[in-house]
Amino acid sequence: MTRAFALTAAVLAIAVSLGAGSVSARDGYYEEALSKDMAGAKDHPWTGRYGGSTLLLQSTAAFDELTLPAGPAEFKGDKRFTKTVRAEGQVTRTVYAVPPGRSTLEVIRNFEEHLRGQGFGVVFSCSGTDECGQPFKELKYHWNNKASHVSGGAASSARGRLSPAVFDGGRDIRYALLSKGEGPDAAYVALFVARSEGGSHGDISKALTGYVLALVEVVQPGVMEQRIETVKSEAIAAGLQNKGAVALYGLFFDTDKAELKPESEPQLAEMVRYLKTSKAKIYVVGHTDSQGKLDYNLDLSDRRAKAVAAALVARGVPAGQMLARGVGPLVPAAPNSDEAGRAKNRRVELVLQ
Repeated sequence: MTRAFALTAAVLAIAVSLGAGSVSARDGYYEEALSKDMAGAKDHPWTGRYGGSTLLLQSTAAFDELTLPAGPAEFKGDKRFTKTVRAEGQVTRTVYAVPPGRSTLEVIRNFEEHLRGQGFGVVFSCSGTDECGQPFKELKYHWNNKASHVSGGAASSARGRLSPAVFDGGRDIRYALLSKGEGPDAAYVALFVARSEGGSHGDISKALTGYVLALVEVVQPGVMEQRIETVKSEAIAAGLQNKGAVALYGLFFDTDKAELKPESEPQLAEMVRYLKTSKAKIYVVGHTDSQGKLDYNLDLSDRRAKAVAAALVARGVPAGQMLARGVGPLVPAAPNSDEAGRAKNRRVELVLQ
């Protein structure tokens, strides 16, 4: 062997060794996240966890709204769930990773039986694309739909990289929606389970292969902490004079309802004070976030705007001074990609005519 050839062979050997070490480190990088619970996260007391699983991802909100499938998905002009439930309260979304060797049926049945023991009943359940509908997985959790993801922390971390991809290679999907109670006091738990096989995320998909992933979503009814300051009549006047419009967040409605709640009274009083003093003609404009279908949100925002106008008339404001309309999600105040943005978009505005 010549010296040059030996040197070349040695360099190639080192390169192969380093490359193999890099792949091995990368696999270990994700495997560590798959074998250790997310720091600071914990099981919800209603659901517990499937034995031997790892708490991989978790997002929580003290008060939020969640749209949960209550029927199969379909593709007729657009992809959508045929029926949904919109619930609000304390929201906990958790993804568990179950090591290979367990079936999706076994995992979801364990959760269901545990919840039945606490008084929950099944509202809707399905398995496979024949029952759930072809676009079900895509609508429920998709790598390109950030709003569907459960947080894994920093985007550059192992969990952050796993977060968008966990259901990308999902097979043998199963879903169940369970509830307890009725009306505003109803509690909901949604279970979405799939076995990871394949996927388009390279090393991430490889690390997930064989695992059963379980998305557990809990909506626990509760009273929202009131932290919105009432916009005073002077601030309404200044906003309309300077910008021609003012956003009001102190007008409250139950989910999917157009009846003003009693806690809206302070804001209504300030609106009445301004309108009786100024005599200005205004538009009352209802806005929603982008959750749900466009036609539904347009109608809901219109009914809410008209409910506000009716409340003002009932308090002595002339009906001819106002025109109420709803624009749904068409004029957002912030991106709809997270709850903070969606909360800013759910509002009523006064706009000068």
